[in-house]
Amino acid sequence: MALPEQLCLHCGLCCNGTLFRDVELQPGDDVAKLRALGLPLRSRRGLEADSLKFPQPCSALCSDLKCRVYADRPSRCREFECALFKAAVAGKTELPAALKTIRQTRQMAEKVRGLLRELGDAGEGVALAKRFKSLKRKFDAGELPDRLDAETAYDRFAELSLAVHELDMRLRAKFHPDPNDR
Repeated sequence: MALPEQLCLHCGLCCNGTLFRDVELQPGDDVAKLRALGLPLRSRRGLEADSLKFPQPCSALCSDLKCRVYADRPSRCREFECALFKAAVAGKTELPAALKTIRQTRQMAEKVRGLLRELGDAGEGVALAKRFKSLKRKFDAGELPDRLDAETAYDRFAELSLAVHELDMRLRAKFHPDPNDR
């Protein structure tokens, strides 16, 4: 098996709303074909109409972590290689260690999803960062989930905030370092 099949098809973090909020189309991407394939393209707020993006989680991501539009995927998707993949290709990370990192990171993301659901956010079709930001606005406005008492809600929100921070740090360290962190 080639490395992409061994890693990418166990991961999916770049497509499932964990790593990115959306994907911007680039010049040369076939907008008509991508729309025909079912990608929900949207104009970027405040920019010209030809500046399009599609939200994450990607509607083309299948449950087996394969992409149903793989042959026609946008250039950003075609070109992206996460830091973990690059480290494995360069021989800096062994395959078992990379798979363990993926498994642990997916567990961290699932913990965040579980806490979001517990706090009343059922927006599974929205990127994790957007879901957290929306829930934070509600908490900041004093809008607490009806099914939890205030103390429990704030305790769970604190746990969620820590889990989001830990996930973000892991994503930056292992998958998509921020150039500003150097």
